[in-house]
Amino acid sequence: MGQSVASIRSGIAAKIAGITGFQESKQTPDYFGRTQDTIAHLGFTVGVPSSAASEDRQRRTVGVYLNTQYRVIFAYRFRPLDAYPTDYDLALDKESEVINTVLESYSTNNQFTLKYNGSSRAVPDSQEYIIITIDYTANHTI
Repeated sequence: MGQSVASIRSGIAAKIAGITGFQESKQTPDYFGRTQDTIAHLGFTVGVPSSAASEDRQRRTVGVYLNTQYRVIFAYRFRPLDAYPTDYDLALDKESEVINTVLESYSTNNQFTLKYNGSSRAVPDSQEYIIITIDYTANHTI
């Protein structure tokens, strides 16, 4: 039985929403963080930038084997005068918590595998917050 792209995305979002303080944004992933008024402390979004067919080593006869990219984006607000190093380090700790929560959630899943690919971070000129982007790849069948 396969696992849909949408069900993996919503499962990842549910795991992150279970971390204290995190709340899923109503902004689509492509627009998250483009304007300041859309940024909430520990607001997050989970996007699906791409999927591609992949060689299936087990030669399943039903479904398509995919590599799907998932992108988690979240904001961490800095307190005035505490942006660096205190709040910056706290934001990095939250990044680690998100990575570990998502990976631990799916470590025993038999329907698909999830792998951490990398993270990036950006602080705007205002230094009011940091936007952290975490990329994963899921190998699954639909």
